[in-house]
Amino acid sequence: MNIRATDLVLEIGSGNNPNPRSDILCDRYIHDNNQRAGEFAAVIDRPMVAADGYRLPFKDKIFDYVICSHILEHMEDPQKFIKEVMRVGNAGYIEVPSALSERVFGWDFHLWYCEKDGNRLVLRKKQEGEQFNGFFHRLIAQIIWFRRFFEDYDAVWYVRMEWKNRVNMHVVTAPEARWIRELDKKASKLTQKAKPEFAHDVLFYARWMTRRVKKKIRKEIKRTIWAFNRRLNPGAIIQKLLPRLQCPACRGMLLLDDDGIQCSGCHISYTHEQGIPIFFP
Repeated sequence: MNIRATDLVLEIGSGNNPNPRSDILCDRYIHDNNQRAGEFAAVIDRPMVAADGYRLPFKDKIFDYVICSHILEHMEDPQKFIKEVMRVGNAGYIEVPSALSERVFGWDFHLWYCEKDGNRLVLRKKQEGEQFNGFFHRLIAQIIWFRRFFEDYDAVWYVRMEWKNRVNMHVVTAPEARWIRELDKKASKLTQKAKPEFAHDVLFYARWMTRRVKKKIRKEIKRTIWAFNRRLNPGAIIQKLLPRLQCPACRGMLLLDDDGIQCSGCHISYTHEQGIPIFFP
């Protein structure tokens, strides 16, 4: 990602794995985790806002960079969501599962097949279940050589795109049956390359576990420190966020008082939970 040291970075849909570079997190589901594979709880380790992606509570162009990782494929109206992303940010990064990944692994709460065509992101509406129905999810969770195979082909499983000023995106509401058949042929051909290689798998497991343990320790330390800060002075956290926020209903100025967060325009009152503004009336 082309992020400068001085850039203010928002991450939308940060979930259980926020990017280390994100300054502010935004997620709709701070308690409900049914939109996350593995049902992991949201990680809250820095300033966070709970809001709807279609009505972001941020001022126009307030962020230098916006990260949207594994969120677009969940959106019923991706064009409306991207319009909001472009409104609050000047540039950003989008990452989604590739169409091939979607056919192999299959997430029933994902709504779109995603591909990159040059500098354009193409989304095709999902209209049927995936043929393997979660089989490979179980493999990647239980068998180390399949995990190693997955990471070896990382570039195949994900679509990654940076944008500046605007996101070039095209939406197809009804993908052709022929396109699906060709995709399944590619998926079957790729998965046939998955096979155990003892020496490589032992080395991979050692590196993977080391990386995983270090990441978990760093994450837990940061989350524990932030949880303490949230309990100690939640009002100060919200006050620091307010200059970047606006009412998602009328775009009015927001004020913090003893009753919650108040809009000076439409007078809607929003709650907050230990330093997390919650923008659902």
